[in-house]
Parts: sequence; structure tokens; C-alpha cells
Amino acid sequence: MPIDFKALKQGPFPQPVHHQWLGMACLVAMMVGMMTSAEALISIAFIALVCNVVLNRQLPQLWKQFIRHPALLGITGIFLVYALSGLYSENTAYFFRRLRTSLPLLLLPFAILSIPRLGRRSYYSLLYLFFLLTLAACLAVVYNYLTDYAAITALYKKGQVMPTPMRHIRFSLTVVLAVAGGFYLSARRFWWWHPAERYLLLGGSLFMIAFLHLLAVRSGLLALYLLAGLALFRLIVIRRQFWLGAGVIVAAAGLAYAAFQSVPTLQNKVNYTRYTIHLLIHGGEVKELSDSQRLGSINAGLSMARAHPWIGVGLGDIRGEAEAYYEKNAPGLAGRQLLPHNQYIFVLGATGIFGLVYFLLATIYPLLYQRGYRDTFWVAFHLVILSSFMVEHTLETQFGLTLYLLFALMGIRYIDTQSLR
Repeated sequence: MPIDFKALKQGPFPQPVHHQWLGMACLVAMMVGMMTSAEALISIAFIALVCNVVLNRQLPQLWKQFIRHPALLGITGIFLVYALSGLYSENTAYFFRRLRTSLPLLLLPFAILSIPRLGRRSYYSLLYLFFLLTLAACLAVVYNYLTDYAAITALYKKGQVMPTPMRHIRFSLTVVLAVAGGFYLSARRFWWWHPAERYLLLGGSLFMIAFLHLLAVRSGLLALYLLAGLALFRLIVIRRQFWLGAGVIVAAAGLAYAAFQSVPTLQNKVNYTRYTIHLLIHGGEVKELSDSQRLGSINAGLSMARAHPWIGVGLGDIRGEAEAYYEKNAPGLAGRQLLPHNQYIFVLGATGIFGLVYFLLATIYPLLYQRGYRDTFWVAFHLVILSSFMVEHTLETQFGLTLYLLFALMGIRYIDTQSLR
């Protein structure tokens, strides 16, 4: 990503160009921290980006811009909904602990405005860097797998997966996002130094698609197939390429069958899923299965919603209420401090129907903002995040929250810049 160092010498410090490059450096640091599980680096980048807006000569103008920005205000409002639930949360210590984790929702939407412009080359360069970091991480995971092939393959019979840089569900969704970014940049003929980089984007994307089937995380595969469905819809319905679309479907089905027949990790994961479904249907003992934690935690969240449908139990009491449910209905899960493994049900249990409705509006509106849905990567990002919200309390962990805010705020800022053209 070429940097014009001469531009940094323009005028007395700080100038807009200084804020531009400091902000870009913070976004890069967040990406690196996320892909290397470096929590300290993410925190430092977060603080630096906040300082980038606070120590800005244009602070009053940026504040006026922020309070008139519906997409950024909407995301900030999620934090405020959480904060309001503290009025009826009895466990104030846990409430402030959860609120501290969610602090980026309050500060980063304003801090992103410290980057004066996020134009096409800057935005695409960030996506390109993310693609390269993810590709390198996938190669490292494959290397680790090949060095201990038998032991790691056996893990899949127990519902486990190969070691990944972050939690496997979030990592698989990150890879899907990188695949979408690779095809997106290739279609737009973007490169840093040479047009041949397009082959790196295409080849790397295809490799990561194969890697997702080797990793065999159901959430990632679901997100991948959702994006494939979107691509087929555009090809068949919008572009009216019926025969090409039919050919792609047949080829994809054949490749999926071949993958199942030849990839042992995928076979073991499918067989484990079948076994789990069989036990659930026939009332077998499932408390030792990995899926039991997810199902039990979701049931706990739904139980809270039934008891407190409109305003929930409060952010501070969600863990205590979940533990009470486990002790009564699922003793095998008690003491594990499990929160609902579904972002929507987490919000519903903590803040009720009112909070969930606001959360849905705040997270869907950026897709509609300035008709952003016309951008294929922006749509792909929202599909991937939808998949994440369905299987994880994504915004309640540092890495999940970083992933969401990083791409949501970059995308909004890019749309802002494009709308000025």
C-alpha cells in the first residue's frame, strides 16, 4: 500500500493528512491484532483512533457531522440501549464489565470521522490487506494441520476443529469475508503494483473456499453458501445468464460431493452433525456434545425473554439469569457462565423486544444508507454478519466486535466519500 510520505510534511502538525494516515494506521493495527489474537494491539489502536478525533482542530465540525449522521448514530445507539438496561440490572459489577466491553460501540463511530476521506484506493487497499492477512492465516492453519494430520482429523469426530488464530466460528466467517473481498477487488481490477495481482486475488479466494471445506465449520460454510446464492441470483435473475448459472450450480454440486468424499475433516463433521440431530430427535443424552452448549444457552435466552418480554432482564443480570436457568433445566451446563450463543437472542434477553427492534434497525440501516446495497461487498458483509449473529453473541467479545465495527465503519465512511463525488 504505497504511502506518500512527502504529503505528511504539509503544514504544521496536525493537518488533515496526518489524521488521515494515523486513522489508516489504526485500522491496519486492528486488522493485524484481530488476525493474530493480539488484544493489546487492538486496544492500543482503539485508543489511538479516539485520540485522533479528540485531538483534532476540526473537532466541533466533526461533532456536528456526527450528530447528523444516521448510520453512525444508529450504531452508537446500541451502546445507549445497553446502558439504559443498567437502570434495572441488579448486578452492577457485571453490568459495568459488559458495558466496558461494548465501549467501542460508543466511541468508534465518532472516531472514524477523524479520517477525512476513505476513497476508493484507500478503502480497497484496506480490503486487500485484510485479504492478504487472512490468506496468510489460512496457510498457517493448513501447515499446522499437515504436521499433525491424524490427531487433528480425529478431533472432528468429537465436534472439535483444528486450531485457528481466533475462535473457529469467527475465523471461518472472517475467511468468508476475505473470499468476498478477493472476488470483489478482482472484479474491480484493483492492484497495488501490477495487474497480475488479480490472479493472486482469484487464486487466493479459490484456495480459501477449499480451506473452508477443510476447516468444516458449519457457520462458515453456511455464510459461504449464502454468498454463493447471492452471486447466482445476480447471475440468473439480474444478468439473465440462465445457462451459465445452471452450469455453475451443477459444477458446485459436483465439487461439494467430491469434497465430502475426499476431505476427512468434512466427513467427520457431517457425521458428527448427523449423530447430534439423531440424539436430539430421539431424546438421547446430549450434554457432552458441543452443540448442547449452544442450544442450552439459546433456550436460556428465550426463557428470559418469555419472563421479561418488553425490556429484558438487564445487561447486568443476563449471566445470573442464564445460570439460574441452567441449574434448573440443564445442570450439565451450570457453572460454565454461558451467554446466549445468538446475538439477537442475547439482545432480546438483556433488553427485551424494544431493544431487539432497535438493534435490528441499527444494524440493517447501514445497508440501506445512501443506497449502499448497490455495492456487492457491502451486501456480502451484511450477509456474513447475519450468519455470525445467528450462531454467536458476536458483539459481546473483543474480536467479534472489532470485526463488525472495522468493516461497518469503513464501509460507511467509504459510502460517505463516494456520495461526495
